[in-house]
Amino acid sequence: MNKTLLVLGASYSQIPLFHAARKLGVRTVAATIPGPYAGIPCADEVLYCDITKPEEVLAALKGRTVDGVTTCCMDVGTKTMGYLCRELSLPGPGVGALAACDKYLQKQLYEKAGVRTAPFRQVRSAQELTAACEEIGFPVMLKAVDLMGSRGVFRADSLGEALEHYPQVMEQTGKDYCIVEKFLTGTMFGVEAMMSRGSLAYVLPLGNDLHDGNPPFPQGHHVPWELAGQLQDEIRDFTAQVCSALEFDNCALDMDCMLADGKIWIIEATPRAGATAITDMVGIYYGIDYFEAIVRCALGEDVSGMFEGGDMTPNATWLIGADREGILEEIRVPEPLPEEVNDLSFNVEPGDSIRRFASGRDRIGQIIVHGPSAADCRRRIESLLQDIVIKVR
Repeated sequence: MNKTLLVLGASYSQIPLFHAARKLGVRTVAATIPGPYAGIPCADEVLYCDITKPEEVLAALKGRTVDGVTTCCMDVGTKTMGYLCRELSLPGPGVGALAACDKYLQKQLYEKAGVRTAPFRQVRSAQELTAACEEIGFPVMLKAVDLMGSRGVFRADSLGEALEHYPQVMEQTGKDYCIVEKFLTGTMFGVEAMMSRGSLAYVLPLGNDLHDGNPPFPQGHHVPWELAGQLQDEIRDFTAQVCSALEFDNCALDMDCMLADGKIWIIEATPRAGATAITDMVGIYYGIDYFEAIVRCALGEDVSGMFEGGDMTPNATWLIGADREGILEEIRVPEPLPEEVNDLSFNVEPGDSIRRFASGRDRIGQIIVHGPSAADCRRRIESLLQDIVIKVR
């Protein structure tokens, strides 16, 4: 293909992007800070820079020509992705890429475009928080605007709880403000999609399997979602509205949504493929190499044909976590694995220090299963989990 792709980040989640690019004959440049990142050996060239600092990455690129820029499964490089697309006239997302790292800016863009989102206020003090809660009404959500993976996010059912969680939010954020928004009661679901040359190449609603926390967050996903059929057209139209508001194009996108009062509401959207093994899920469902689609899309190709006439294979994912923090002593898994198990893997080894599972960043492994239905896949995961032994001291 004789093109060069800049990949922001070099963690294990970026490795499939490097492999897909190599298969296509695309040269890759990894932008990353120094460290033992598993993706570094997979890139054709490495630029050591901080991908959270757009100007620094642009300076590191001086004298080089790239034809596209992408990342997946993490938000830290999305601001830089949008900045480079603008400065270098590359195909890719617009202002929404900057907003992916600032939930307040993102909410403002939704409000301006008339996209349905929960009422919100920016707060910089306990006094402003009190006034916002009284105006919005309980329950509310307090959110750090610059974090991902459900970090710095808390539900409050009273002013006392809101004031209790406010210092925790502000300790975690790098900003001098956070947002408080109305808590929506309903069914949380995800949407994975891709914008290619101004049109949606596909839209895939995801069922969420939630971890019980404050707030609950997806520990697993399944497709097809049981309500997808009756809401498919509405979800596609809503996804197009979100993409228009955020100027998403030539990129994968991951959305968290809520079905409340018979209407779809946007929680947040990011211009990259989702984590929680969602990239694998999309590939299995459509019977394609989804990372190839991400690479081609970032280079400005029309990828809509890749999602037509696929296998539509039901599947489900689950992030494995520990119930307490400590030192990992042993992991035992059932052998042999059933043929319906696409993946049962761990990203830790005995001797590693691990955290109690409280967000997606605390994962120690993952399970991906396919089957005749989403319900069947979820049952198989539940059965597998009962046979996995994790010892922590």
